[in-house]
Amino acid sequence: MKTPAALKIFLFRLLPKSLISRIFGYIALIPLPQSLLRGIIRWYSSKYGVINEYIVPPGGFRNLDQFFTRGLAKGSHPIEDSGAFAVSPVDARVDQLGDIRDMTIMQAKGIGYSLQQLVPSDMFRKFLWGKFITLYLSPGDYHRIHAPVSGTIAGYYNLPGTLFTVQDWMTQGLRDLFVKNERVITYIESKAGIVGVCKVGAMNVGKITLAYCDFQTNRTFRRRREVLYPPAEQTTVKAGDELGIFHLGSTVIILFQKDAIDFKDLKPGDRIRMGARIGKLRITEK
Repeated sequence: MKTPAALKIFLFRLLPKSLISRIFGYIALIPLPQSLLRGIIRWYSSKYGVINEYIVPPGGFRNLDQFFTRGLAKGSHPIEDSGAFAVSPVDARVDQLGDIRDMTIMQAKGIGYSLQQLVPSDMFRKFLWGKFITLYLSPGDYHRIHAPVSGTIAGYYNLPGTLFTVQDWMTQGLRDLFVKNERVITYIESKAGIVGVCKVGAMNVGKITLAYCDFQTNRTFRRRREVLYPPAEQTTVKAGDELGIFHLGSTVIILFQKDAIDFKDLKPGDRIRMGARIGKLRITEK
């Protein structure tokens, strides 16, 4: 007999989610014998459908975290970028996409959440009446996050929170899930305006690390912090460049400004690979 979703959500609320996730992160860093680790990786890959297109370091993976954060084999994910397109930053399933209407972003059918709660600073105004796409990473997906557009990194916003699972039963049953969970938003200044790449933490994501600065989430002592770089300190990125890593998997929400993009023919449930086009940018002349 299946446990009703409402009861599962209630029980999940009682768990020390951040502590459990931090412990899981520590366990994933423990060096394991190669024979044992190879067996775990074979089992995990079979259970979650991991595609064998990754780089194995010399001597093999030393721990589970190295496998979870594996790099891609060269040429396995061509970046479909000509400067006029946005590409998927991750291997993922499309959960939702569309217009941001009256400051509301759709989480699931019939359930929305507030843009201003997702981005609780003046930066939320950049995305009013814009568009969004929500991408869910399964446990078997590649866990690194890449730039969906070319431009410069204008800053980031770290928002400590809880770590609810982002499985379908939770997404469809717990309102405001993505604004409750810990997240890091990267702001990219592109030719189509500001693009927000919101990396949402979840249960058993030991941490999220960033490629362009020394930062990680899910620390013992955390505080809300928004960093906006002056132009001279902004890092240049090309579409497909690495932005960060989920130390397991979760969800990415990409925010675009009004009239910045026309999405290609995508719908919830579609699978998409990192580097594949998700839409045509409307380039603004300055």
